[in-house]
Formats: sequence, structure tokens, C-alpha cells
Amino acid sequence: MPPTSDPSQSESTTVHRCIYHLPYPLDMDSRFGGQVRPARMMEALSEWGEVWLVAGTAAQRRRQMRIVDDAVARGVRFDFCYSESSTMPTALTEAHHLPTHPVEDFAFLARLRRHGVPVGLFYRDIHWRFPMYGKGLSPVRRRAALAMYHYDLAAYGRCLDVIFLPSLQMAEYVDLPSTVKLAELPPGHDIVEEPTAAAPHPLSLFYVGGFGDNYRMDRLLEAVHGLPQVHLTVCTRPEEWDAARPRVGQWAGDNVEVVHAQGSRQLAPHFARCNVATLAVEPQPYWTFAAPLKLYEYIGNGKPILASEGTLAGSRVADGGLGWTVPYTVEALGSTLAELSAHPEQVDRARDAVMAVRHSHSWAGRVEQLAGVLADVDRRNGPGEQR
Repeated sequence: MPPTSDPSQSESTTVHRCIYHLPYPLDMDSRFGGQVRPARMMEALSEWGEVWLVAGTAAQRRRQMRIVDDAVARGVRFDFCYSESSTMPTALTEAHHLPTHPVEDFAFLARLRRHGVPVGLFYRDIHWRFPMYGKGLSPVRRRAALAMYHYDLAAYGRCLDVIFLPSLQMAEYVDLPSTVKLAELPPGHDIVEEPTAAAPHPLSLFYVGGFGDNYRMDRLLEAVHGLPQVHLTVCTRPEEWDAARPRVGQWAGDNVEVVHAQGSRQLAPHFARCNVATLAVEPQPYWTFAAPLKLYEYIGNGKPILASEGTLAGSRVADGGLGWTVPYTVEALGSTLAELSAHPEQVDRARDAVMAVRHSHSWAGRVEQLAGVLADVDRRNGPGEQR
């Protein structure tokens, strides 16, 4: 829906105004992982300027599209249109998951482009490109879903200026349109208040997130088990810890604490007492391009990070000097933890580096980033050709 202010107001003063398109309903209160990013981006976009939201069911989006189309026809200027894809194919996002509106969203984005509005889309995930996709689906439904994912990619080539990815490494796993510019737009954090520093000694590690097969941390637990002076807190869902306990329970000694906190209020005391956050997971193909939200939550909380070599998170930590990127072995992890325990000044230096880049990795920083990328492709700012 458009904002309550009159969109026909004088343009004598600079007004930031954008269209935010989602091919599904927006739940601002959801804790489900797939809804966290759209909600946080909505908040950050609203702080940046006017947001005309096009989201909801297909019928709701159609009404909102007409409002935007009418505004564009009247000469209302939008800086850009930003869209976020679903984890499902766009045409299957209705509750019944039938492709009853296969063209409408793409046609809307294409109309905006024809009027000169730069259009960018965040392409969320590519689980469908891996063999694990579709377990539990019938072969017919799986083939149909895969065909619709490919249909999305073909449509993007006709209606987008920019495809934003969590990381550019992700482009190696999917055939994205060559006619569209690619740019990174990883997750962010929404921690406004500057975090208080924890004492750098004794060494206290914190991990929050999943604990399934994609998040194996066996070697870290084994390394911590051999270092009684180091404490590790693992925060995960009870069912995920119970499933992993037969495999890792032998290393869950007195210096490993397992908690099941949820939400920023419950997590706050655990972040406050730790001095290093960890993403020391077992490397696998998914982690070479995945940009985990928790990496940026750690940065927002001012925590230097222990990460694994062979992962995108490890590369980001190493490139930014935001902590320590270590081979995923008991020996390497144990040696690094023993070094940090004996030399806490290294923890302080890494925290200073994290604090220096906190804002650029906030959701507000991500909006500044995407606005800059889309301004660069805005054909209204200079000569250019439409595709």
C-alpha cells in the first residue's frame, strides 16, 4: 500500500520514494527465517524514505499494482523498485500453490522498467539446484516446481536491471540471466544500541543457530572439550540438540552449556557475557556461497568471530580482519583457542575491527547499498539504452 502522505506533493524538496514488491504476504512479526529478511528490509526502507508496498495474495498485489501504475502515469517519481523473491517459484506462492498468476508480477516489474524506474530483485536461495531439493514431493510435483524456478530466471532477464545475491559466489550454482547486472546484498543486523564490550578473558564462545546436518560443529566441540579454560555456549532448538546428542554428547562436558533462548531479549545476556562468537562449521558446498544471517548478528553485537576455512563466512571474516578463520580440525581450532585464551589482547583488537564496520552491515546500511547500486543503473540519470 502507498504511504498516507499525498504522493502528488511538490517535488521541490528531495523525497526518497521506492516500491517494495514481494510475491507473498509480509509478516512483520514472524520469527521464521524466510520472513526475517523481508521484514527487516521493510523497516530499513521505511527509515530511508516513502515505501509503496506491493505484497500479499495475488488479488491484493493486483490492486496495489494498479495504484502504483496510476501514480507513475501521473508523474510520481520513484527512486527504484526493490523486490525479494520467495523460496518458492513466484507463480506458486498462493496458498494453493497453483500457477494461477504466472505473468502478473513480472509484467508489473517490466512496466516499471519501461517507465525508467530501475528494478532490482534479491534472489533468495538456490536449494532447488541441489539433490536434496524435493524430498517428500512426488516426481511430478518436483519436476513442475523445477520448471517454474527456471521460468523465474527467464522472466528476470526481461524485467530486471539488477539481481542482488547473498554472495556473488552463489552465481556459480545457477544460470542467471547474462543481461542483468549482479550485485551482492548479504543480510544485515538491526542492533541499534552500541554493545558493551565483554571482558576478553576468560575466553567465552557463543554459537546461536541451527544444529542439523548443515551446521555440524563436531570438531569445535571436541577442541573445546580438551580446553577446560574455554567456555562454549550453544543456543539451538531443543529438537536439533536432541538429534545431535548421540553424535556429539561425548564432548558436552562442564565447559559446554546448551541453551534454547529465542528472540533478542532472551539472547541478550548470552551475547553480553561472551567475547567471541563462532561459525566454525564443517565446510560443505552450501557454505561456499551461503551468507548466514548469524554472521551479521554477531557483527551487530560487536563480537569477533571464529570461522572455518573453506566457507564464505570464513572468507568474510579473514578479509575484514573480523576474527579468526581456521581449518576445520581439532588441532587447528584447539591451537587458536588456546592462543586466544593466553593472549586476550588479540580478542580486544578483533573486537575493535568489528566495531569499526558495524553500521555498514546493518539493515540500514544494506538499503544505502542497494539504493546506490540502483542509482547507478537509473537511465533517467543519463544516456542509456533499454533492453
